[in-house]
Order: sequence, then C-alpha cells, then structure tokens
Amino acid sequence: MAHYRSEFRVAVREALAAHSRFSGFTVLPVWRGVIDDQTLPVIGVLTPSDRRERPSRSGVTCRTLLQVAVRRSGGEDIEDLLDLDSEVVEAVVTQALLKMQQGCFLENTSLATNTDGRQNVGTMVMDFGLTSFRNIPT
Repeated sequence: MAHYRSEFRVAVREALAAHSRFSGFTVLPVWRGVIDDQTLPVIGVLTPSDRRERPSRSGVTCRTLLQVAVRRSGGEDIEDLLDLDSEVVEAVVTQALLKMQQGCFLENTSLATNTDGRQNVGTMVMDFGLTSFRNIPT
C-alpha cells in the first residue's frame, strides 16, 4: 500500500497530465533545479511538508502542503499564460483529490518571471492545503 502523500501526488500528477491544456507538458516526478529549454514546459507535483497534531490517543490530524509548480516559456504575456494555467490547475487538483474523498484548499499562488536573453520564462507555484485524519502508526 502506498503512503498517503504518494497517493496525493500520483492522483494530481495523472490528472494534470490527462488534461488537454497540459498535453505538451513534461510532467516531472522530481523537479530538478535546472531545466533546459528543450524540456519546457514542465509541471511538478510535490508534498514538501506535513504538519501533525494529535487530537486523540489513536489518531493524528495531518496538514499536508501539496505544491504544483508550472514552468513555461513565453513572450510578454507569460504572466497571462500562467494565470490561465492556474485556473485549470486549481480545478483539476480539486477534482482529483475529491475523487479520493480528500478535500483541499488553494492557499497561495506565486509567480516569478525572468529572461534568459532569448525568451521569457515564468514559474508558478500553487500551494494547496490538505487536511486528513490518520491512525498513529504502530
């Protein structure tokens, strides 16, 4: 049986890869620091943190941060493209997790743009908060 965070990542990754807006994207299971021009556009899904609270003797409340990162090249409209991407990402992530009976909430979206001298490259990171209730491993 897979770990619950792994199940979250796989479900979201597969749902994003299946959506027509992202058909030309490379979906990376691991986001490397440097991504060359030939690999763009890319999507990465990660769960970098998981905070736990102990509401009972046998269970914990897990507050998992799930991030979706999108990096693409574009012209002067790169932020507009990422804004359109963000609407689709939010809908796809929410639907994928609800199919697992796992609610989520978009907490933050950040955009960064830069140029490599030839083209504009934009990166968007969307932070989703997931709350789940787990038994304490024994």
